[in-house]
Parts: sequence; structure tokens; C-alpha cells
Amino acid sequence: MKQKTFEYYYAVTLATVLFLVWFHAPIAVGVGSIFPSAELYIKAWKEIALGILFVGAIVWVTKNELWRQLLASRLLQVVLGLAILHLLIAVVLFDNWQSVLAGLVIDLRFLLVFSLAYVAALIHPKAKTMLVWSAVVGGTLTVAFGLLQLAVLPKDALSTIGYGKDTITPYTTIDKNPDFIRIQSTQRGPNPLGALCAVLLAGVLSFTALRWKKLHQNHRYLLVIAMLATSIVLYATYSRSAYLAAVIAVGILIGTTVKMHRSRPIILAEIVIAAAAIAGAVLLQQTDWYKNVVLHEDPESTVVIKSNDQHAESLANGWKRLTKQPLGAGIGSTGSASIVSEQSPDVTIENYYLFVAHEVGWLGFGLFIALTVMVLHQLWVFSKKDWVARALFASGVGLAIAALFLPIWADDTTAVVWWGLAGTIIASHTSIKHRKP
Repeated sequence: MKQKTFEYYYAVTLATVLFLVWFHAPIAVGVGSIFPSAELYIKAWKEIALGILFVGAIVWVTKNELWRQLLASRLLQVVLGLAILHLLIAVVLFDNWQSVLAGLVIDLRFLLVFSLAYVAALIHPKAKTMLVWSAVVGGTLTVAFGLLQLAVLPKDALSTIGYGKDTITPYTTIDKNPDFIRIQSTQRGPNPLGALCAVLLAGVLSFTALRWKKLHQNHRYLLVIAMLATSIVLYATYSRSAYLAAVIAVGILIGTTVKMHRSRPIILAEIVIAAAAIAGAVLLQQTDWYKNVVLHEDPESTVVIKSNDQHAESLANGWKRLTKQPLGAGIGSTGSASIVSEQSPDVTIENYYLFVAHEVGWLGFGLFIALTVMVLHQLWVFSKKDWVARALFASGVGLAIAALFLPIWADDTTAVVWWGLAGTIIASHTSIKHRKP
């Protein structure tokens, strides 16, 4: 295969993964119910695709001596170090093949897609455009289906393609309250959908802020509609962590935009918005929505064990394990992978930082923190002129804080989309220095 042909198909394949991953849940459930004997392979379609791309990338960077530049990158050095640490821990604290393999897939997926996207942006000039558009189109369709799910479709509509208690529940509620049904669109649940809506909302706002003056009036209308649609779907997830991520992201975007275009009208608008927000917050405290969605404390609820209690128990358990396990408990020892673990079955730690520490110890915890800070810093550096970088920075800060309450990066779609785009944007501002003629 010719070099330019490989580079093109490499970028196209990765862009296809970033598009299809928005529909991973219905693909896995729907197609898996039709071909139950191949269910495992269907669920792992994206990992198989990423694995093939990884082999291709290794061959390509070796042949073109790009590996020298990649290994010289401090950012990729941390990525490589974290990946190697996971593999070492997997061997040293081996449990069983099922839990370890599942744990490695969940833990390393975001590192792999970040690296593959980084390489794609280096070797193909249109990779950035391909990957960004894949995410935009996939996100648009997800929001559109979320609106249908909210306004038109019956709440259990997804059960027609195989959703149920043995796969993925077609819908959830807040502490089993039927008045607060949480939509999930094409995602595995309302929390991942909410997190992705926060990213999409940041993208729309960032694009609008940097391009508004140059846009045609019809395009401005479309952007306003996109903001409203995404906000409605985000609202209907009733995800507190996603609300927090979105508020932080929007706040950062507004703050940076105002700083660039500060004037008396804008200052006045800031005061009005702040006053309205405070008044709204005070009024909301008296509503059933606030008691159920924000506090999760409905006085009429008959649920004995409420979600707030489970969150608190998970946090306390995770912190306790962190202090006693400097090397961690091993790969696959928490989350969905721990269901088949022989040493610590079905351990749930919802704080993603404690999630990492539980599996790969204090060193892994430190490396992950360092990687997150380095990636966000790079995105911030490029955010002045790149609307995607600004959106990823703002949403990344929001998701990093939301990760204190949920294992954000353990979700397939959220991890692949955000980290894939982050790798693409950072590499797109980097030039190839070592390449065979």
C-alpha cells in the first residue's frame, strides 16, 4: 500500500470509529441480540478497530522514523509510562484473564485513542477536519434522538431492539420516582449522555464566540437551535455531575470571551446574568425539581437506599482503599471489570481519580493527574485561535471536576470522543520533524 493511501485510510478509519462510537450501545445491544454467538466481538468492535490501527501506526511510525519525535514528546512519554505501568500491574497483581483483560480495555482505551489521533493529525493534513466532523455529526444525531425520546417516543422504546434488565435498561429514574424519567438517547445511560452534552454545548458556544461576526444569519439561527436542543437533552438527563461540568465549561467560555471583548455593555450583561442566576437559584430551592434532581431527597420516596448514600459510601470506600494500597489492587479490580474478579468482586468506586488509584496505586494516580494537567494546558495554549481547542479545554475542566463524582473516562463514548479530539487538536499544531524522504 502506498504511503499516502495508508495515511488517508488510517485517518478515515479513525474518524469512522469516532462517529460510530456515539451509537455503540444500540449497536452492541441490537446487533448482539441478532447474533448472540458473536456478542463479545460485536461489543468489542471499536477495540478491534483501534487495535488494527495501532498495529498500522506502529509500522508506519517505525518506517518513517516518526517514532523519534513521538518519544521526544513529554506528553506521550507520560502516556507511555501510564500504559506500561498498567501492564506491569496486570502481571504483578494478576487476578484472572477476564477481569484483567476487561480492566486493561477500560483503563487504556482513552490513552490508545489519544495516541492514534495524535499520529493521525501528524501524518494526514485533513485528519483534524475528518475527526471533528465525525464527532459533530455523531453528537448531532445523538441529541436529535434524545429529543425524540423526550417528546415523541414511549419511555421503553429502546426495548424493541433488545434493551432490558440483562443488557442495558431502556430508561432510568431518580430513586425510582416515575415523575423523573431520565433519558439516555444512544448512550449507555443518562450520566454519559449528560457528559457528552456538556462537551457538545461547549463546542457550539466556542464556535459561536469565535465565528459569530463572520456567520450568515441563517447559520446563527442554526447555532442557537443547536444550543437550545443540546441544553434540553442535557436537562432531561437529570445528571448532576453533567450539570456541574456544563456550568463550569460555559462559565469558562463566557469568561474567556468577555476578557477578549470587554466593554460597558458586556459588563452590564454580566451583572444582569449574575443577578438572574442568583434569583433563579433561590427560587429553584422551593421546587420539587430541586429536591429530586439536585438533592435526590424526595420526602415521599419509598426507596430505602438512596443514590446520595451510595455515592458517599463509594467515596469513603475508595479513599480507604487508597490509603492502604500504595501499589493498587490490580487491573480489573473495580467497576464493571470487577464483576468477574476472584479477589474483589463487584467493587464500585465512582470517583475516577480513586478508581485509577485503586487499580494502579499512587504512582498511577500521579501520572494520570500529570497527564490531565498537561493535556489541558496544551489545549489552553491553542485555544485563542482554535475553537475546538477552547471547547475541549472548557469541557475538559468541567469533566475533570465531574470525575470526582463519576468514573467519567470509564465510559466508551466519552473517553473516545474527548481524548480522540484532544489528541487530534494538540498534534495538529505540531509539525513533523523526522520523516524519511
